[in-house]
Amino acid sequence: MFSVRETPWHGLGAVLPEAPRSISEAIAASGLGWGVEKEPIAVDRGDVAMANSIWDPRCQEIPGYYATVRQDNREVLGIVGERYRIVQNWEAFKFVDQLLGTSMNFETAGSLNGGRKVWVLASLPDHIEVGGDPVKAYVLLMNSHDGSTAVIAATTPVRVVCQNTLNWGLAKARQRFSIRHTEQIGRRVHEARRVLELSVDYYAQFQMLGDQLASERMTDRQLRGVLDELYPSGTEDSAGTDRVARTRQQRKDRIVELFLSGETVGNAPGSKWAAVNAIVEFNDYYRPLRAGTDRFARVIDDGAVKTRALELISAA
Repeated sequence: MFSVRETPWHGLGAVLPEAPRSISEAIAASGLGWGVEKEPIAVDRGDVAMANSIWDPRCQEIPGYYATVRQDNREVLGIVGERYRIVQNWEAFKFVDQLLGTSMNFETAGSLNGGRKVWVLASLPDHIEVGGDPVKAYVLLMNSHDGSTAVIAATTPVRVVCQNTLNWGLAKARQRFSIRHTEQIGRRVHEARRVLELSVDYYAQFQMLGDQLASERMTDRQLRGVLDELYPSGTEDSAGTDRVARTRQQRKDRIVELFLSGETVGNAPGSKWAAVNAIVEFNDYYRPLRAGTDRFARVIDDGAVKTRALELISAA
């Protein structure tokens, strides 16, 4: 993968001195110059076929199912159905380019899990201030080559002071747009642009709610009450063991510490905005990764925890 000018919040990638000037440059920098094709799947029947007849094929094709195969290294990425349409990497770049009207805003792009998942991230021209902190606006396109997800275009706010991704499920703002792999992605650009509206509605609500949270005070005691609901200790099952309870308590203590004296407290210390950011910072940077989990993938997919934290803090 690549990123422009600085290592992004997920801590990965080769850093470029300036943004790619074309789609071809972005593809080369991200290492996404390979293609994917659907290929038939067959079962090796071994000696059984030869025993029945010399004309009985040893390999029997499975109708209706195909392997998605990465063409540069012949690695099988997934199993898909007959109607599945591959969205090539260059199509993802072209979609973002058409969505924004320029290829100069590519910020980072790359792949995960051997190419099974691919993303392209582009920045919008301006930033907004929320609670006195600069928040950068991004458009993210995520795609899978293993059949696990649709193509997803989403808005992603990043708090510049600490590079936290503040993905919130705001009630009225539509933040995501999905395209199934049975559709032509190029035909959906106008609809995607309309739904995302280049993030205008989402960021307007985001700024309004963030400024409100920054004006409301919150004590560490109130925050601990929120954390008890967000990370319940549990006693009904094995999740309530002493070790797990101790780990969860350490998590809560660390979040309170970030809220009170973290380097990324921002311009509204002691506020609900600072409490939200303490929880987001912990989840983006400090929460241990499970085996086989990539930090970038978790940051992108971790919106549910952040949205629930927002709901609890708003109601506190």
